Amino acid sequence: MASVTASGIGSGLDITSIVSQLVNAERAPQENRLASKEALIQARLSAYGSLKSALTTFQSSLSSLKNAETFTKRSATSSDTSVFTATSTAAASAGTYSVQVEQLATKHKIASAAYADNAAVVGAGDLTFTQGTESFTVTIADGANSLQEIRDAINSAEDNTGVTANIVTDEDGAHLVFSSTNSGAENAIKVDVVESGATGLNQLAFDPNNASPMTEKAAALDSKIIVDGFTAYSASQKFEGMIEGVTIDVKKAEPGETFSLAVKLDTASVKKSIEGFVSSYNTLVTTLNDLTAYDSEANTAGLLQGDSATRSVANKIRQEMGTIVSGLGVELDSLAELGITTGDKGKIEIDSAKLTSVLDTDFANIAGVFSGDNGYATRLDSVIGNITAGGGILDNRTEGLKAQVERIAEQREALNIRVAAIEARYQAQFSALDTLLGQLNNTGTFLTQQLANLPGSVFKSN
Repeated sequence: MASVTASGIGSGLDITSIVSQLVNAERAPQENRLASKEALIQARLSAYGSLKSALTTFQSSLSSLKNAETFTKRSATSSDTSVFTATSTAAASAGTYSVQVEQLATKHKIASAAYADNAAVVGAGDLTFTQGTESFTVTIADGANSLQEIRDAINSAEDNTGVTANIVTDEDGAHLVFSSTNSGAENAIKVDVVESGATGLNQLAFDPNNASPMTEKAAALDSKIIVDGFTAYSASQKFEGMIEGVTIDVKKAEPGETFSLAVKLDTASVKKSIEGFVSSYNTLVTTLNDLTAYDSEANTAGLLQGDSATRSVANKIRQEMGTIVSGLGVELDSLAELGITTGDKGKIEIDSAKLTSVLDTDFANIAGVFSGDNGYATRLDSVIGNITAGGGILDNRTEGLKAQVERIAEQREALNIRVAAIEARYQAQFSALDTLLGQLNNTGTFLTQQLANLPGSVFKSN
């Protein structure tokens, strides 16, 4: 036992140290008990959070499988993507098509004769631009009719239907160039001129069907493709509707060359979704196993081992996974029929070869297995939604644990109040003891002095 070295006023006792040790002896057992209890509750809250996260991840993997459109997608594959690419919708029929890209759409471009420079005066009047059924007119006034000013007037016209004006200078001089904003034959440019002042503006006239002062630098062409002997044109590089449900984007013209376009059921994306479903389910099972495991050799248990809520969650999920899909009227009505079976520790495994075979031979019926009213994805999504929803089994359990944490905080506050009272009592008791001992010491000293003064007293000093 440690010796007391500090002295009290009357007794020589270290009252502060004694009181502190007694108070700590009162506080420590209960404080440790509350701390251990709170640590366990916080760990279990974290465990429920991990379980909810695994459930949410698994639910996310169901989103594509519960959507019937996932099973109606088609893939469109070009034999040479540098020539054309293609996309398809559910409306497309599976098949192989021959495709020839004869020409690409181009933008119309016409140029004026050469002028000395940008400031060269051209003329005054009205320039009317026509593209197909649309037109707009730009008025060029005297004093604002240089090559540069005409260019700016055209580009700034509010009703411009799709004509861009530029000035290109070569060894001959400056040329005013008109270009269509959009490609295709329907966007060919026609320019009509009505002079009203200084002459020379008629040098900017252009008629694609007649000789004109301006020169055509690039013809307005449509893209042209031939599919299985049928020809189609497009003002852009995109062809929609030539093959129902298929959009073809041409990239490069290869006249006379034939390429293939294959439209197939998009089994690859469905297989990927099913593999994601299996992977996420196994992650969930691993989480459940870790949280509920018991190691008899180490005598340790998972944080939720024996927990009724966790056991209920596991049972609900496993029950849905083991229930066949009713009402389909076909043999394909279970995960096992797809090559998905239960393996070690409750996890599931895929027989990839069997799944591929089913996708290739019975693709139309796979949708019902997952996205139907009784499909796996539909049922599991509903079950998990109920489990993780506010007021659900996990929410109720975590709210109960949070309430326990709050009660522990209240118990700590009560403990602090009680310990403060105990400390005050000990302080008062030991202070009284110190005072009493001091009085006794003083009395003893006085008596010793009195006895020493008696005749023949043995208390007299020599």
